[in-house]
Amino acid sequence: MKNMSGMWKKLFRVDLTPTRCSSRGISSSIYDVVISGGGMVGAAAAAALGTGSLLKEKKVLWLESSAQRSYVPPSGYSNRVSALSPASKSFLQDLGAWSIIEDFGRVQPVSCMHVWDGCSEASITFSQPQNLAYIVENDMTLHALDTIAASSEVELAYETTAVEYITTDPYSTSVKLSTGDTVSAGLVIGADGFKSLARQSAGINTLSWGYDQVGVVATLKLGSQEGDNTTAWQRFLPTGPIAVLPISSDSSSLVWSTNPSHAKSLLSLTPESFVDAVNRALHEESSKDGVVSLFTHQFRKILSSLLATDATNQSSPKLPPTVLEVQEGSRASFPYGMMHADKYVAPRLALVGDACHRMHPLAGQGVNAGFGDVECLVRTLTAAISIGSEIGRLYSLTGYETERQRHVVSIIAGVDGLYRLYSNNWTPAVLIRSIGLMGVNALPFIKKSLMNHAQS
Repeated sequence: MKNMSGMWKKLFRVDLTPTRCSSRGISSSIYDVVISGGGMVGAAAAAALGTGSLLKEKKVLWLESSAQRSYVPPSGYSNRVSALSPASKSFLQDLGAWSIIEDFGRVQPVSCMHVWDGCSEASITFSQPQNLAYIVENDMTLHALDTIAASSEVELAYETTAVEYITTDPYSTSVKLSTGDTVSAGLVIGADGFKSLARQSAGINTLSWGYDQVGVVATLKLGSQEGDNTTAWQRFLPTGPIAVLPISSDSSSLVWSTNPSHAKSLLSLTPESFVDAVNRALHEESSKDGVVSLFTHQFRKILSSLLATDATNQSSPKLPPTVLEVQEGSRASFPYGMMHADKYVAPRLALVGDACHRMHPLAGQGVNAGFGDVECLVRTLTAAISIGSEIGRLYSLTGYETERQRHVVSIIAGVDGLYRLYSNNWTPAVLIRSIGLMGVNALPFIKKSLMNHAQS
């Protein structure tokens, strides 16, 4: 993919506006690519196709179900944020979108992540010279990608969705639109979410299940801390993990995974009571298992002896921040689920993001996996075009499917395993996971391997 950073600096002085890209309408009935879906991953696909060295000459139509809207940075912070990995940052930099995010000042680096078990003394800390992740509001990321797409020749149709896909011609797919128009596409990129019509129309099967958990999100104001607010905190409670992610020097984003009845109770609390509940979840010790604590204390001594290091100090938990208040109107909730498509591609179709995989958010990998899909797909299409292959033929797409499934399946399996391991307070399970966590924390090469995989 061609690096667009220099070009963007030129465009930035001329073309940046507070609105999403203007709709130029549907100018043709024939397109090389139709992108179905206007979220962050769909926007990334439009920006990447519009700026790619070989793909920018293709005729691309992007379907966006929502109306055109302005982006004005709010005085507070959105409750929907993403922890963008270094790989995602690099991808957005190549597109020219990262400089927009930085110029708005709506990004907070994560230099350290501290994870600990609410039922034991076990904990682990991840840190490295480079930042582990970057917390950015979803609306900010979407605006940046929209702006890049607007600077290209990609056509955007607002308030328009695909209502039917018909692939009878071996060279194209007919896409019927909600406007009544019909267009043909050499390739459809399905970025239309976990209920993807594009996937269903292709007859692609999925493996899926729901989690008995709901994510409660909010924006929190923190008390004074030592140093900058660049540490992410995650504590595993019997009801699910609670995570506090830095979003500014004195504010953090909350993602509290819990059962539906508890989530409903949290949303009904007064702001003051909600803040008290968050502080208790982060600091209270009542869930600790005495038997596990006895065994882990001995295990820590063994680790110190075997590794000739002070495992006690290495694993001693740091103190999470104290929450002072919750931003008004920022509390909300959403359900969790897992879904994986058995195929990512079909003739004239490539699925990206939630259209082909959905995962529990405890590892914060959802949108990163989606951006990885787009980067890989664009790279695959560019390679195919460079040797004269047709853009939407199945043999040109299978390399994308193979590479991404190998990566994504391992993430989904790992995240699902963590959810099941930490979703109960049965003493043997708590002991196993605590010893495992302490062992990983004591072995830097294993921690480094885990960080590298999460950041790729």
